[in-house]
Amino acid sequence: MVEITSSPGSRRLARALARLGCEAGVAFYEEHVEADAVHEQLVRRGIVADLLAREPELAADVVFGLRAATLVEDRLADQLLGAWDAGRSSLLAPLAVAPISA
Repeated sequence: MVEITSSPGSRRLARALARLGCEAGVAFYEEHVEADAVHEQLVRRGIVADLLAREPELAADVVFGLRAATLVEDRLADQLLGAWDAGRSSLLAPLAVAPISA
């Protein structure tokens, strides 16, 4: 699922880094937009399509897995963004502050 959905995220990161003037970051993520699009097709056609051609009874399991992963990612995003918008940590318990060593 990561390979299928990573190209748009890389595009958004490249745009955000461009707004911040981070040209090295822009170049890195723009390269990933193209590479991830190739990976997407390899996963869709070479892995998922091949698996389902050999074992079509797994189609419902593949769909379930994709939907479950999307649900978990969406819930995590809601948790993180909600906490950040409220100005608080997204962690359930604060991390201990590590002592600074000289």
